[in-house]
Amino acid sequence: MKKFVVILLLFSVYIFAISYHAYRFVIEYTKDAQYTRYEEVFYKDGDKIVFVKSPKKVVWVKLGEKYYIGTTNELKLCPPIKDLEDIFYDYANFHKISLDVDGEITISEKAFTMKAIKINGMLEKIIRKFENVITEMIYIYVPSRYTFEDILSSFKLIDKSEIPEKIYDVFNLLLWFNVEYEDDKLKVYAVDKNGENVIFEISDKSGDFQVENYYITILEASDDTRKEIEDEISSNN
Repeated sequence: MKKFVVILLLFSVYIFAISYHAYRFVIEYTKDAQYTRYEEVFYKDGDKIVFVKSPKKVVWVKLGEKYYIGTTNELKLCPPIKDLEDIFYDYANFHKISLDVDGEITISEKAFTMKAIKINGMLEKIIRKFENVITEMIYIYVPSRYTFEDILSSFKLIDKSEIPEKIYDVFNLLLWFNVEYEDDKLKVYAVDKNGENVIFEISDKSGDFQVENYYITILEASDDTRKEIEDEISSNN
């Protein structure tokens, strides 16, 4: 499976009453390569606005249970997006780990391990190891003269998705995922909740399973996950 730095988790999010403005560097190390992403984040009580500045410019927003993404000031509804910070908060909440203290926090799961470092009540670094891939998220906090609401007001949020919202339920079967466009298809590279690789395509042209005017083709998945995806698609049609 191809490895990507943008790693996303689909669990219920734990909301922390905190606000910040920060620059984040995400570095992913594999056996053969290193990949870096640079972004600016405005965070307020669980909601966030993320400006991905490199390697490709894109903006995504989380407001409550809704997510939006785009490359202009018009952002369209999209499947849930969770970054490494959200993954850490979700698992810390799941394991009932207190986050009121500074220092190092380690979480061990079957599919991965995660370590976070907190200083003065704020996350300074998150490190996750999955198979032979190590991902680090490093924070640099800076003051801002703009509020979260100031930044949000510069965007037009459109409650219309590029793909049917019925397909969103398929993403909820995954532990985390990353998507990219290849040959006019939305290709999803993911890991299921058992730590197994999953790859599938979403197209408006053709495929194995139809959801409204779109099609899904499963390219790689365990037998159990394949059946879960097929059952989810069938229940939505």
